[in-house]
Amino acid sequence: METIVSLPVEMDAAHRRHFLGGEPIVFHCHHYNTFLQRSIQDAHFIDSDPFLIGAAAEVAFAQLTSLIRQEQCSNEADRRELAERVYSWSGFGTLDFSGLTVTGGVMTTPNSHYAAAWNAKWGAADRPVCLFTSGWISGAMSAIHDRPLGDYHVDHPSCLAMDGTQRCAFDVTATPASYTKFEAVGAGNLTDHGAHPFPCKNVDSEGVYNAVTSMPLVGDATGSIPAFGVYLTHHYANYYNRIGFEMLHNAIDQFGDEGRDVVQPLLVEAGHVCAFNTFGGIMKSSEWDALIAPSLETPEDWVHGIVAVVNSLGWGRWQATEVSKHQATFVVQDDYESVGYRAMYGNAKFPCSYLAQGAAAGIMNLVYKGDIQSRPELTPEFYRSLFRSHDAYAATPLKSRAMGDDVTSFRVARV
Repeated sequence: METIVSLPVEMDAAHRRHFLGGEPIVFHCHHYNTFLQRSIQDAHFIDSDPFLIGAAAEVAFAQLTSLIRQEQCSNEADRRELAERVYSWSGFGTLDFSGLTVTGGVMTTPNSHYAAAWNAKWGAADRPVCLFTSGWISGAMSAIHDRPLGDYHVDHPSCLAMDGTQRCAFDVTATPASYTKFEAVGAGNLTDHGAHPFPCKNVDSEGVYNAVTSMPLVGDATGSIPAFGVYLTHHYANYYNRIGFEMLHNAIDQFGDEGRDVVQPLLVEAGHVCAFNTFGGIMKSSEWDALIAPSLETPEDWVHGIVAVVNSLGWGRWQATEVSKHQATFVVQDDYESVGYRAMYGNAKFPCSYLAQGAAAGIMNLVYKGDIQSRPELTPEFYRSLFRSHDAYAATPLKSRAMGDDVTSFRVARV
């Protein structure tokens, strides 16, 4: 499989975080990407398109501006090529900027992660779904042409996710954009901490980290990263943070605590979906069988094994303690949600690491309730049997880095 050439990714092993062009990047799969977007769009009381598009423009502009300077791309052709390479390497599909000028133009593509993912998970869409790409193109155009963020408006008239459509189309004009403009926050403030000893002798945490981060998980010629039974993306932590927290703040502004009570479970559920599909796929993969499974002796070892893999995804430094079939505690240092919230909005008034909360519960449901060791099929029916039954595991926040605590932590137990 032909792969896109590498990019100058910074692997911050001490914090278990990854950066490209100053932007924190994280692995997530197509299930999480589409579930999160649909959850936000289905909240019809919120006008979400402006921040779904604006958040993508924010990270694309910040990242490409930094990379253009770092790679010393002085001419427009090199900048266009760099943008195309970043997009494909990340697993988002393919873009061709050659038909666009400083005044705009029309871009089409036969490869779109969001459109393909939407079809795979939901079937045909009734409207164009590539809002992330629309914003990304706008931010990229500003970076390529050295213009301020928001100087390019992008319409998305047709989409591969819709019946009978062969290509996604984007109409780009050099007119003020209608999306919400955000100020990029970059890496945020990471803590100066010492790593806790990994609590499981049967899992070589450092060896797993080195092995997984060395895998060639980058976009192929179609800009896809098929791995572990899903389509992965090197996505932007600050994109996820921005769209989730903007949804939450919009709901609170309109409905107070009731709005928060509606939105929080949706964001946690997105974490369940991520854990089920990505972690489940990893624990059924040939890579897992070769690298990790031979040393695992107990269900507790399986929990520690998947936590070791999580530490390779750019999500922060994870550790599971007090693990048993009854309960477990998960401790996370520098989780990307807390770091991002504080950088964007200051200290939070409540715990808001929703992806981590859902993922922690997902691990316990997969190992102890779903017996992932027996390699079950990861079907929608199996998902419902794990997460929507009366005895499912759920995670309760104990500490929140977003609120100023030293770490983020959860207690996971059966409901």
